[in-house]
Amino acid sequence: MHFKLIISASLLIGIILILTAPSASSSLCQLSSVTSAYPHEAQPNQRIQVSTTVAGTCASDGEDYFSARADLVDKLANVTVSSNSTPIGYNAKNFSVIIENVAVTPSLNVTWPLEVYVYVTESGGVNGRYLLTVNNATVQVGTLPVPEFHFNSSLAIIVLAITIGMLRRKSKCN
Repeated sequence: MHFKLIISASLLIGIILILTAPSASSSLCQLSSVTSAYPHEAQPNQRIQVSTTVAGTCASDGEDYFSARADLVDKLANVTVSSNSTPIGYNAKNFSVIIENVAVTPSLNVTWPLEVYVYVTESGGVNGRYLLTVNNATVQVGTLPVPEFHFNSSLAIIVLAITIGMLRRKSKCN
């Protein structure tokens, strides 16, 4: 009887601990705004700056340190071209930080699609926690190719002859 009471009490304590423990899927931080400012046009092999503003709030008791990181990913090559972080600090209840990234544009005239991955990290405790958002950016590198128009004099003469013929026929009918 005493053994059954101990097992029942242990199960009850285990269930209470499971129900009251913070969920791994619960979000530690909520972002209210993530925006990126960048040049929409640049020259081949030009250094560009991408400024990403991250604002939000985290469940912060002042004991753990928070930081934000932005990675620029070249969608054409699927490669990270720049990564930088900035401190938020120990009090992350309401924060707004700017993360500066520098990247070099491709060497060809191309529409360059980028993705900006943003992470908010809590250090200290058992595990760091991450919140990831993705923004898209597009930079036109170099000039867009202008379609060439080749003038064909034979075609112009044929179109002119047909037009004159139609005008003559119209004037005879009137």
